[in-house]
Amino acid sequence: MPVPILESLGTAFLGRPLPDAAFELEPGRLTGLRPSGRGRPPRGRCVRPLTSGALAPSFDRPNLADAPAVRAAIDRAKDELKLRSGTAALLIPEPCVRNFILAVEGMPASGVERQAFLRWRVGKLMPLLPGDLRLASDAPAGAAAGRVMVSAAREAVIREYEGLFEAAGMRVGAVTVPSLSLVNLVGVRPPANGLVLDIEPDCLSFLAFMDAAWTLYRQKAFGPDLSAEARADLVVNEVENTVHFLEDRERRKVERVWVRSGTADEGPDVVSRLNEALPLAAEVIDYDAPGDWDAREKAALAPLMGLIA
Repeated sequence: MPVPILESLGTAFLGRPLPDAAFELEPGRLTGLRPSGRGRPPRGRCVRPLTSGALAPSFDRPNLADAPAVRAAIDRAKDELKLRSGTAALLIPEPCVRNFILAVEGMPASGVERQAFLRWRVGKLMPLLPGDLRLASDAPAGAAAGRVMVSAAREAVIREYEGLFEAAGMRVGAVTVPSLSLVNLVGVRPPANGLVLDIEPDCLSFLAFMDAAWTLYRQKAFGPDLSAEARADLVVNEVENTVHFLEDRERRKVERVWVRSGTADEGPDVVSRLNEALPLAAEVIDYDAPGDWDAREKAALAPLMGLIA
């Protein structure tokens, strides 16, 4: 049974048992949480460094440059979380997945027909589809006209990540990317118009909505060796361009930008710059965290908290 890339947007894991643990792998870092129940503080967390260059996120190339180093970090994280085995939810780097928002007149009722329809639509945007392409969407059977979020990933890439955790005695129950998990912390409700921005070590991702319906997904890679100042300038410039593009296309104002960065001081700096540059409200994505968490942990663990919210 293929592992889903994406649960329903805004409702990831609701209506199903929580995993025994949730992990995020990104260049330079592995984070983990051990849930204790919905609406309750996690019973354990870890933020561990990864060897530089051990992980090289890519959609169509091998991602594990140093699999033994990543596996060793997973074993140490399991020890910190006091885990021996069990189920795991997994966040993989944003560049491993292509996300599309498609306008549709309706969705086929049959799962097989729905997959064929989505593959055909994605194929119009991605010529020469890989033979091992895996698709997932938030579209229920028979859905009416609207916009559908579709995620696409290579089976070979997903299996690299699954294999790491399976070798560590964990069964992967679902796989997604950080930008989609953050939706649960934002709590989008109609008629909100806004932009969720996730700043990762190697890229930015933008997830935009109008009347709480998803309208745009974008991803922008960072160049190597950017200074903190240059990163912040690039982020603000990209947000400005995205906001203006959305407002021109949708003929409606973007009212708010929610910002998350895995670096504790980068998010507030970007928010301050955005509030100076644009006539909208920008804020750091916030959530309730246990009192003994520091700012570094709270920033690093935000996407995982979105998974278990």
